[in-house]
Amino acid sequence: MELDIIYNPFAGGEKKMKKNLALVEDKLNALKIVYRLHRSEYAKHAIALTKEAIANGAKTVVAMGGDGTLNEVLNGLYNFENITFGLLPCGTGNDFAAHCRLPEKVDEALDVILTKPATYIDFIQMPELRAVNVVGTGLDVKVLQLYSALQKKTKIGYFNSLIRALFTYKCSHFTAVVDGVKKEYKSFISALANASMFGGGLKIAPGADIADGKLNFVYVEEIRGLKLIPALLKLKKGKVNEIKQAHIELCEKIEIESESCPVINLDGELYENRPFSAEIVHNVLKMHR
Repeated sequence: MELDIIYNPFAGGEKKMKKNLALVEDKLNALKIVYRLHRSEYAKHAIALTKEAIANGAKTVVAMGGDGTLNEVLNGLYNFENITFGLLPCGTGNDFAAHCRLPEKVDEALDVILTKPATYIDFIQMPELRAVNVVGTGLDVKVLQLYSALQKKTKIGYFNSLIRALFTYKCSHFTAVVDGVKKEYKSFISALANASMFGGGLKIAPGADIADGKLNFVYVEEIRGLKLIPALLKLKKGKVNEIKQAHIELCEKIEIESESCPVINLDGELYENRPFSAEIVHNVLKMHR
């Protein structure tokens, strides 16, 4: 096996990332495994690095960083029939890695790539963009906007941003065509989940399966005043199914038309003025997990 590792030098903090990188290099050198490191220098650079690595013959592409690095590498992948994919989680949230139950220690996560066979996982395809964890608009975008303004990025900071957003964000009206059926909605959030969680462990779709060929369409009707508090606690405990205003529908394809051009969250990365049209891609991408 040869590895092409696309890494973000600042994921989880520069000092911690240097330590993780040293652990990975020491292990691979000890095992005499051929590897190449590709350092991401700026936003979206990992997309280009991934494409370049595959063009130069990469067979196993590894994303080393947080959910943002994971998303960029995903968007650079092609030649799916001849490559496999791996993940070394080193970010703050690592939600997709947590769903996959990958070890938190980077050297143990490397063992998964080296020893576990690659199996098919799903991803979400949008016009010119992909996601593997969660795509959303509405409340989660507001949370990310508040969170991005924080100097220090932590799980507590994300949760505090969520609380602030909950008490200031208003429901929006939208139309969604779900597997060909058109319906009107009024919701805090419109999320498409491939995996189960976002925001550092908040389980938005507890029953999600990343290999079932289905999207989990999650929408939450308006919750007012003090009723927000028990709803938030249930979300934090992974009991979104107990929130009566929350609904989850399984589908393969969805198009959402909002009353305004929304900002869209793809695996924690924000995009403006993009059409909210998505479908699941099944049995194409193979991941070591």
